[in-house]
Amino acid sequence: MAVTKHAFSQDGTIDEYVLSNKQGTKVHVTNWGARLTRFIVADKTGTLRDIVAGFEDYESWQKSLAIDDPYFGATIGRVAGRIWPCDNVLINGQPCQLPEIQPNKVYLHGGINGFDKKLFSGQVLSTTESAVTVEFAYISEDKEEGFPGDIELRVKYTLDQENGLHIEYLGTLLSGTETILNPTNHTYWNLTGFAEPTIHHHMCRLTADRVMECRADIPMVPTGRLLPIKNTKLDFTQLKQIGEDLDPSNAERGLDHVFVMENEPGSGSQVREAAVLESPKSGLRLTVLTDQPALVVYTGNWISDKLVGKYGVRYGNYAAIALEAQQVANAANLPEFRSQVVVTRESPFTHHTVYRVNTT
Repeated sequence: MAVTKHAFSQDGTIDEYVLSNKQGTKVHVTNWGARLTRFIVADKTGTLRDIVAGFEDYESWQKSLAIDDPYFGATIGRVAGRIWPCDNVLINGQPCQLPEIQPNKVYLHGGINGFDKKLFSGQVLSTTESAVTVEFAYISEDKEEGFPGDIELRVKYTLDQENGLHIEYLGTLLSGTETILNPTNHTYWNLTGFAEPTIHHHMCRLTADRVMECRADIPMVPTGRLLPIKNTKLDFTQLKQIGEDLDPSNAERGLDHVFVMENEPGSGSQVREAAVLESPKSGLRLTVLTDQPALVVYTGNWISDKLVGKYGVRYGNYAAIALEAQQVANAANLPEFRSQVVVTRESPFTHHTVYRVNTT
């Protein structure tokens, strides 16, 4: 196991860490947005493939933001997903106004300048024979993006010898009595290393047996009602090809749903399987394990085809899939789920997700 550090920006102010194991797997992470930038692993033939979307360096990433911002690889927060209505969110009994990112008073993914655009401090936390860990830390100040209280978020990336990438979050309230927090990672995966330009031929299985109902009048805003998915198009309890259900003609154009697992919502002490993604072409299998109750599955339905990433790869709709483990979306405004995202001085926020890549 090893870790190295080099400059990710031309001026040297942004760092990139490379975590590697004895299998030859390399994971690149940067302190800009506590983000995953590369996941390089050998496929069934021994060919190395970089299976996550992103750009060559910090400057390329900044240029891409003028075109589109799919949040490639980023830590999302303070709160991932949508909150509606965002102009009167009660936190500690006080109304808070969060930024409107989408029409009809919809907040999204941390606001205007969320965690994905913040510079975290970084350090190599540990290197052993079995794993290597890098930790990023950021203090979000009171009223940042409308949220009360100073809160420190620590994000640990650990690569183990079995090609498991562990992402652990610790959110600690430093001032005030209560705030809300629900971070996630927004990496997009294409297990062919983008040799196939879309994930249509990828196979997917989900543990979830329910999905959050969304409002009819405001797209993709959860109502709090959990709907069974058995024998519907959203039933991924058996391995099936993703492309079967990608329809550019409908409003969502594909998957952008909050899937909820069988266990009742709320952080557990142990990670359990949430999803399996496979590519017949590369023979790679991604297994997602988490202690979170929900998994947002997004099939990249709105990725601009003007984005050109690493290795000259041109992205576009369905180029990759995001598997975002988190507490349920819109929990701040849903009384039955609100406790999931409340952080107090006595009750910090924790989250542990593992992305493990092996051959089939």
